[in-house]
Amino acid sequence: MSCTFSIATNFLEYLFNEKRFVIGLIFIWTVVSSSFFVYIMLEDESNFLSFGPNEKTKLFGVAIDSWDRWLLVAFYTFISTAVAAFSSDAIVPWITNTVQDHKTREIPYEKWQCLLIIQIFTIYSVIMGVLGLFVALTQVDFMLVRIAADMVINHVTTYYFLNGKRVERPIRLSSEEKIESTGVESSTEMSQLMNN
Repeated sequence: MSCTFSIATNFLEYLFNEKRFVIGLIFIWTVVSSSFFVYIMLEDESNFLSFGPNEKTKLFGVAIDSWDRWLLVAFYTFISTAVAAFSSDAIVPWITNTVQDHKTREIPYEKWQCLLIIQIFTIYSVIMGVLGLFVALTQVDFMLVRIAADMVINHVTTYYFLNGKRVERPIRLSSEEKIESTGVESSTEMSQLMNN
């Protein structure tokens, strides 16, 4: 039992630390989940899998049955998703790393301005999240437009995050070296320390 727990703990630690493996698992799960639901929708002849204008596709009760309406909704979806992705990548790390981090003692704005930024961003996120959800659930092509906008903006913002950084591979320690570096006598003691 202890050996099984240790193996499971080591595997979970590996998963937690190895982002490339985790993203591979997430990608596989996305493909499997999407395939499952596409199969169900094909069997049921769901309107969600339609592309372009369709009299059966409705957004807030309005039929998206002309190219003018479809293009308007697609354009809105792209711009709205791009704004959401950019603002999220710009504001959420600032909230987490500057405002909420207890180690950060200096803030770039007055406290009331920080509060106002966070409150406006919260209201924006809730309203746009609901609108975006309704649009994305009308038809698969709008979901694909959202994905395209997200990927374009996240490519740009990730470039900003990665700019000036270099690759430094972490040194992997064997379990004996981990035990020696912590001053713990045995792997049992190590497990006990990890559980506390």
